[in-house]
Amino acid sequence: MYSNDMTWQNWTDLLNQKATAIMADIQAAKADYDKWTAMTYGMQDSDIQKLPQFASRTVADITAMRYAWGVFNDLYSALFGTGALTQVNRENYLAPFV
Repeated sequence: MYSNDMTWQNWTDLLNQKATAIMADIQAAKADYDKWTAMTYGMQDSDIQKLPQFASRTVADITAMRYAWGVFNDLYSALFGTGALTQVNRENYLAPFV
């Protein structure tokens, strides 16, 4: 809630807290994306489904997971200036896992 009593230092501290948290979360998620990519490199979703840990999932489940992990790669690239975000509703990619 908005408070007229917040000082410059309060706003600075809040911004620092939020920026630090989101940067750390995106970096950690990018590291996990990299692990996913290394594990599935060169594989189609139907190939990934054949891995023992995914055998009970459908190809659609695997595709959804691949797109969701891609969100974090996109955010990392945008945050660190290595890529631009295209206009895609990334929330829809994450929704099945929230």
